[in-house]
Amino acid sequence: MNSKIGKGNASENFLNSSIELDKISEIIFLSYQKYNSGIEHDKYEKEFLEELSQRKIPFKIDNHVASFIYNNKDNSIKIIKYLLFRYKFYLAGKRKINLGYPPYVLIEPISACNLRCPFCFQSDKTFTKSPFMGVMKLDLFKKIVDDCDSIGVGAITMASRGEPGMNKNLDKMLDYVGLKKNIFEIKLNTNATLLTENLIHSIFRNKLTNVVISADHYIKEDFERLRLGSKFEEVVKNVDRLFEIRKKKYPESKTEIRVSGIDNDKNIDKQKYVDFWAIRSDNVSIGLPLERWDTYNNNIQPNLTSPCENLWDRMYVWYDGKVNPCDSDYKSYLTYGNLKKSSIKELWNNTISEKIRIDHLNLDRNKINPCDRCGINHEQ
Repeated sequence: MNSKIGKGNASENFLNSSIELDKISEIIFLSYQKYNSGIEHDKYEKEFLEELSQRKIPFKIDNHVASFIYNNKDNSIKIIKYLLFRYKFYLAGKRKINLGYPPYVLIEPISACNLRCPFCFQSDKTFTKSPFMGVMKLDLFKKIVDDCDSIGVGAITMASRGEPGMNKNLDKMLDYVGLKKNIFEIKLNTNATLLTENLIHSIFRNKLTNVVISADHYIKEDFERLRLGSKFEEVVKNVDRLFEIRKKKYPESKTEIRVSGIDNDKNIDKQKYVDFWAIRSDNVSIGLPLERWDTYNNNIQPNLTSPCENLWDRMYVWYDGKVNPCDSDYKSYLTYGNLKKSSIKELWNNTISEKIRIDHLNLDRNKINPCDRCGINHEQ
């Protein structure tokens, strides 16, 4: 059993980048001066715009947000609309506000993975079989994306429990989501083992916001021990190809290439990690492992009561349309419906999802399995 639960921190530690906050702030304020949308704003958007009018930014600008702003510095309307989305995303999680829809949706093209990392739930042998394994069909994916685009979902991540590259229709999925104008962020998480040339072109052709490469070391033996089933040289070759194709074929691309790792042994030489991966990416980050690989056998934490932000700011959608509040619950004890039968808004606001939010707000998280043994504590 895992005993050290409930003190995890979900934030990433960017190792090779720093935010020029003054420069980013000026871009924001200048964009606000040029902004005249001519549309009616809800109360949260009005609240944010009022703050900007006083040259205040009411939430933290991290590397992720700063990169988007800088990459779109010549598009004032896009920047302000993006910040309105980010502000509401921030409010939903921090203030526990139900916007009526999830501002962020994570969609898994496939639940299976070709690797067996020791810090991932794919190492749970009771998970890697029926009924948990499957591939999302393209028609279902299109239905989900259409729903997201129509209700105000501002960000989509392509990934969750599995490796997206194993879905043979992934390039078609990217082609479809790339058509949507109301979704600001499209992110793909991948272990890069299946990063083909065709997929790479689809990534840049569809102007994804981020490609996040999961890579946990710079030494072959350690990399292959942590990314069990991978071949270090092939992964590096694929990441290099991604970087080179962007440079040669898409020189105006604003797609960020990020390498993100887990310091599973808690002793990695971060400078060497940066030195190795920074020459083939834009940003490098690494964090400590969370208790995610055997959630249901973790020890119950009676004092773990802080409400989970995920219940208000995101929705996970599995390959078969089943929706879930998080992927730490990778066997879906807490599922609140299926998008094959209902809309995102219907499931987001149904009695099942509302009950778990109320239970968390009443500090009864420690009475819910697996919320009572999760590795992330959203301390107030």
